[in-house]
Amino acid sequence: MKTGFTLLILSLLLTIPGAIFSQGKVSVKEDPDVSKMIDQYVKRNKANTHVQGWRITVITTTDRRMMESTRAEFQKQFNLKTKWEYKEPYYHLKAGAYLSRNEANWALENVKKKFSGAFLSLDKIPYEEL
Repeated sequence: MKTGFTLLILSLLLTIPGAIFSQGKVSVKEDPDVSKMIDQYVKRNKANTHVQGWRITVITTTDRRMMESTRAEFQKQFNLKTKWEYKEPYYHLKAGAYLSRNEANWALENVKKKFSGAFLSLDKIPYEEL
């Protein structure tokens, strides 16, 4: 009886640590199609450096000096990043970078108090500006 009890205790002591330490191992077998889709997703998103968004067009003019003076005045009154672009024959002064039209409209209402001709325009916006 004593040997049977000793054998039972010994077998329990030998099997319990194996069960405890084997729990830390996890094995995942990934389907090759899933790997391929994830790789395509990553490549596609690395290629996209811009997103479609909204900017406030403060002024559109053929006079560069007018655009520059408007830009200086705008920057004194508003804490928005500005950029300008030239598409012949017009200079476009744009401000802000917004993903949603609602957010852009809210900012536009504040800008219109000082620059009544301002309006929203769609633009490609780099992720860094958001």
